[in-house]
Amino acid sequence: MTLTDVASAATRDPDLDALLVRAASGDCDAFVAFYDATSPRVYATLLALTGLAQRADALLEGIYVEAWERMRGRSAPPCPGMEWMSAIAHRHATTPA
Repeated sequence: MTLTDVASAATRDPDLDALLVRAASGDCDAFVAFYDATSPRVYATLLALTGLAQRADALLEGIYVEAWERMRGRSAPPCPGMEWMSAIAHRHATTPA
């Protein structure tokens, strides 16, 4: 198994979506588990897009705050959880500071 295989599996992981559904109902532990499972990949995306560890660090928290706020009241994420987080990360990283 390669790193690409692991990343592809994480993108399709229905458990991530289940964690987001639980988080949407206010389950903080589920959101923490989602963060723990996805933040390394989101951080890697930010680092690749910005080229600056300090900028990637600064953006990471805001991305998850936005995800938490946008999930409130939803029954499911708008697309697979990892794809959704990658899209949010890309938008934050490419928006001028």
